[in-house]
Amino acid sequence: MMSTQKLAVAITSLAGGAVGLLAPIGVVKWLLQTEPEDAGILTLFFLPVWCLLVVAGLLIGRRLGLSMSGGKRVLQR
Repeated sequence: MMSTQKLAVAITSLAGGAVGLLAPIGVVKWLLQTEPEDAGILTLFFLPVWCLLVVAGLLIGRRLGLSMSGGKRVLQR
């Protein structure tokens, strides 16, 4: 069974990852509307940045979850 701390960290990590994943969609939609002929190549170059944003969102969510639960790190069994 998951402890409260592990549950809080898991939920905030997933929320941070979701924000990092969904936030750049607006940028891609804007590119498609403003520069449709350049959007394909720009989106290709944007993909690694998008991956970094997802990882950063996961890490920020984890840090936020740890600070919310008052722990330094999740205890291992």
